[in-house]
This record gives sequence, C-alpha cells and structure tokens, in this order.
Amino acid sequence: MSLNLDISDNPHYVDDIGKETIMVAAVRKPAVETQINVGSAAIADILDVLARHNPGIPRAALKERSKVVAAVAAAAVQLSDEQQRHILARKKMLTETMETVIDRLADKGRQELIRFEDDKPAEVSEGEGLGDLLDEAEGRRRLAAIAVPVRLEDWAGPVAGPGEIERIFGTRRSTLHEWQKRGAVIGLLKGERKHVFPLAQFVDGRPIAGMGDVARVIGNPRAAWQWLIQPKPSIGGTPLDQLKAGRTSEVIDAAERDFG
Repeated sequence: MSLNLDISDNPHYVDDIGKETIMVAAVRKPAVETQINVGSAAIADILDVLARHNPGIPRAALKERSKVVAAVAAAAVQLSDEQQRHILARKKMLTETMETVIDRLADKGRQELIRFEDDKPAEVSEGEGLGDLLDEAEGRRRLAAIAVPVRLEDWAGPVAGPGEIERIFGTRRSTLHEWQKRGAVIGLLKGERKHVFPLAQFVDGRPIAGMGDVARVIGNPRAAWQWLIQPKPSIGGTPLDQLKAGRTSEVIDAAERDFG
C-alpha cells in the first residue's frame, strides 16, 4: 500500500495540502508567537484531502496518517520564511531526513516495550474445538429453545410511527419520509412492513445532528440504534448522549473504529 504524497507527480495535491493542511495554523502574533491548531476538526480536514487523492486506500487506514501529517504541518509552520525556503530548495534531502526521523521514532517506541524473560517452558494446551457442524434447521431449533422473545420497545425505548410523530412534534409525514430516505433518522422495522422511529433521536422535533453519519458508517438501522444507546466508556457515555452534547466527530470516529 502506497500513500500518494508525490510532490512532482501530483501538483494539485500539493495545492490542497498547502491550502488545507497548512491552514491548520492560526497565527495570532506572526512576529512573536504562533498558535497551532491540530484539533480533531483540523485533522478531519486533512483526512478528507488524503482520502480524495488516495481513493484506493480505505479511509480508516488513512486516519492515523492524517494525524502524522497534521503534526508535521504544525511543526513546519513554525519555521521562518528563510528556513522554509532553505528546506524547499533541498526537497530530496527533506524526504530522506523525514524517513530517518520517522524510523528513529518508530525504533524508540519499540525500545520502550518491556522485555520479559522466563526460563520456564511454555505450556501447551488445546481447547475442545467448535464441535460438530449443525445444519440450518437444527441450528434454528436449538436457538429457538433458548431465545427469549423481546418487544422492540423493551430494548429500543419509546418509538412512534409517522402519524404519532406528526401529532407529537408536528413533523409532516412527507418530511419524516424525506429524512428517512436521506438516512438522517433511524427507522426500525416493526412487523413485516411498518417502520417506527425511536423518539430519543429527536430534539425539538428534528433529528440529532450526526445521526445520519453514524447510520451510514454502521449500515444496518437496528445495529446502529443498538450501538447508539449502549454505554461506551471510551467516549464518556452512550453515543446518543454524546451526539446531543455536540461531540459529533468523536462519536463518528468511534463508530468507524467499531464498524469501519
């Protein structure tokens, strides 16, 4: 897998990095002090650039690379104009130097690992295996014997159909249908054809920002809603509550880690 960062072969990409990546810097006192913004929003912009110019690489694989680019850009904009001109006049040397620095940083990370020595022989164990392969009919029979029927409302929380949504929030059915068509709201199939909508995804009659992005990442509406309402310690609560708090990018990142 190669990342498209070739300066000579991709001038448009250089323009994008120049305009979008270097915009990571917000200069408050140009002559004295430079304040660099490498927050999640800036990194997301860089990720968009990398994804656009490297369509063959999965977006999830580019996430860490975007953080590296942001860190390098943050360091680069602190250089003086003279230093930048000096570096750009020696592009080949810059590439070789960056490769050396990255290799050293990677080696340092490996050296910090704890080495554990043990003179005792390794214990060899063997599990029982998966057992005999069952046919579909027998598998369904065994599953039915232990499965407990659960109403949709018991795990999804309060839900309502289009008519109830219109009465509760004043949202027209056509508007709700359009939201569902665009993926902005999550509709759960109840029965064979009827869709109902978890009420917790609405604030003031409108879907919470970010719902559509999460649904697109996860793909399945039922799995998406289950994920949204389950506590997730890594982001400080349920993804749904974090969306309501405005932490959209953190929730989308978490969804991509779990389902990307």
